[in-house]
Amino acid sequence: MSDLASHRLADVGIVAVTVLANRRMDSDAASDRFDALYLAYWPLLRKIAVRKFGVAIADADDLVQDVFATYLANPSNVRELHPYLIGAICNASRQYHRRNQASPLCSSIACGATPDDELIDGVVRNVVIATTLSRLGARCRETLERFYLNGETAVSIAESRDTSPGYIWRLLNYCRNRARAVYQQISVGS
Repeated sequence: MSDLASHRLADVGIVAVTVLANRRMDSDAASDRFDALYLAYWPLLRKIAVRKFGVAIADADDLVQDVFATYLANPSNVRELHPYLIGAICNASRQYHRRNQASPLCSSIACGATPDDELIDGVVRNVVIATTLSRLGARCRETLERFYLNGETAVSIAESRDTSPGYIWRLLNYCRNRARAVYQQISVGS
């Protein structure tokens, strides 16, 4: 082999090594970009799946990974990343529920979601209502329960008590006013 040919071969080798090194660096840079992208969007996508669609947390993590795997398959097809990822997690969550139709949307407690302000407010409200009802007389408690919780009409309550519907309406009004007064005492006392 001539000196010139070996020199050109060496140049080709250097170029090949440089191209491979550049590809490896591009691959590493792409990997770093993907890692940053995953860390940035993972909490949001998981929250959407759990809170909006009621997906169990473990399944939500799987859905987020599926969304990113789909994105990685063809990132050049995605024009705007944020709307794409949001739409993809929504579609994946809907598909999850279609696959698991036997189990309806679960509540945030059953799915293992962390309690938020709404849940805590609901518990506090239920405790206040229970305390208020416990301080009312048995007649008011039963009438309010039958009317509001059981959905009975004033006429059906009156028939079961052998009285007039007008009396039940007056009793409901009295019991509501009494419950408001008890509630005021509870809320001022705490």
